Amino acid sequence: MSQTATIGMRTGMRSAVALAFVLGLSTPCVAQAAPLVPAAGQVPACPAAGKEPGIGHDPRFTDANVALYAGGDYTADGGTAEAEGLLVVGGNATFAKTSGGVFNVGRVGAGSGILPPSGSVMLAVGGDLRIAAGTTLDVGHGLTAGPRYGGSVQVGGDIDEKGSLETNGGSRTSGMGSRTALSPHASFGDTVRRESASLGALKPTGSSTRSGDTVTFKGGGGAGSSPQVFAITAEELDGASTFLFTSIPAGEAVVVNVTGGRPVGISPMSVGFNGDRADTYDSGRFGEAASRILYNFEDSTSISLGGGGNFMGSILAPKATADLTASTNGRVYVGGDIRTHGSGNESHNYPWTGTSTFDCKPTTPAPETPGTTPTTPPAPSRPTPTPTQPGEETTSPPGPGTATPTPGSPEQPTPSSSTTPPPGGGTDDGSLATTGGQVAPYLVAAAALGAAGAAVLLVTRRRRTWH
Repeated sequence: MSQTATIGMRTGMRSAVALAFVLGLSTPCVAQAAPLVPAAGQVPACPAAGKEPGIGHDPRFTDANVALYAGGDYTADGGTAEAEGLLVVGGNATFAKTSGGVFNVGRVGAGSGILPPSGSVMLAVGGDLRIAAGTTLDVGHGLTAGPRYGGSVQVGGDIDEKGSLETNGGSRTSGMGSRTALSPHASFGDTVRRESASLGALKPTGSSTRSGDTVTFKGGGGAGSSPQVFAITAEELDGASTFLFTSIPAGEAVVVNVTGGRPVGISPMSVGFNGDRADTYDSGRFGEAASRILYNFEDSTSISLGGGGNFMGSILAPKATADLTASTNGRVYVGGDIRTHGSGNESHNYPWTGTSTFDCKPTTPAPETPGTTPTTPPAPSRPTPTPTQPGEETTSPPGPGTATPTPGSPEQPTPSSSTTPPPGGGTDDGSLATTGGQVAPYLVAAAALGAAGAAVLLVTRRRRTWH
């Protein structure tokens, strides 16, 4: 080989290696590169009617509406794991897992994938935020691919951080005062009470019967009677574990009005929807049932969801406190305190399709005025940075040039003592599983590197032939 050819080959190799480093594509980088998760604001705004997703790992839709509301205090202890979507707490919020570990808010390891916009507020607390030693509160985990990052936190009082608060590039603000911290949802409790009374006044269109531990809701009135409305007393519902919804017209929402003020305790074991089992994660009706059903506990003062199964549908309970060890799939709006303390139980964000008030909203609603009906939200728009508030501590986003983040029979599903866990869900400590790797940028860069290598080889061969 001539000296010129050798020099050309060495130069070409150096150029290829340099290009590999520029693109971040040396072999070790490819092997260790952390997967990128698309920002919620970069995915479709809201699921189409009848296309609500089952349980998955990646962000799939954007929803800025309230997913979980406690008018009083919110406590996450025991082995509870995650709360998907926007969590709004009127009082104090305490995160104190018994054995320590991670509690996720905003985005979860396995859920609906219907998330607040990346970088937006995912936890709003009117009072104080307390994080116990050994507990990590992880807000907006993995949302690192947008113009804004992670999930932001607004607190009216103080942040008592004996554990760790991770916002993944989102902002954290304390000392704002309750109303400012909860804005634009400061009057959400009024909305919950108003909607509960309105739905409670609807006349039943179908029937409900209780047999043993099973309650059957049979639709009536035919198509066009949306929502399908059922009435059942708190006493009759108490202690039930299997729930069957039959003869529900396609696409119509369901309201179960629970009457009377006595406490209600149920342990969901099995849910059927139009002849199919709906509460297992592999069910094709999971997202549909979760999005169409709502239980309205207008006068109940206490609700307990026991066991470790899946409660399917939203909960509207303006006067109640709630104790949760089962997982919830739908909106959860409670006027009093919420305590979640099960073993790996989660809250999955499925908007209720029966009213625009509780449906998916792609952008943050305007501040509410008590006594008025919220207006329809505007079309989706790019999130804008949150202005810095007095006393705000802002975590810079991870990158230059980005905005400051502010199986039984069909009609009788067989009850089971547990629900099949979501495939590839969170790890034992509650942290998120590896999700949503975006490989396209790497493939493009790899192609560029391959092309550069081919060019180097071609030049080298020509030089060798010439010499």
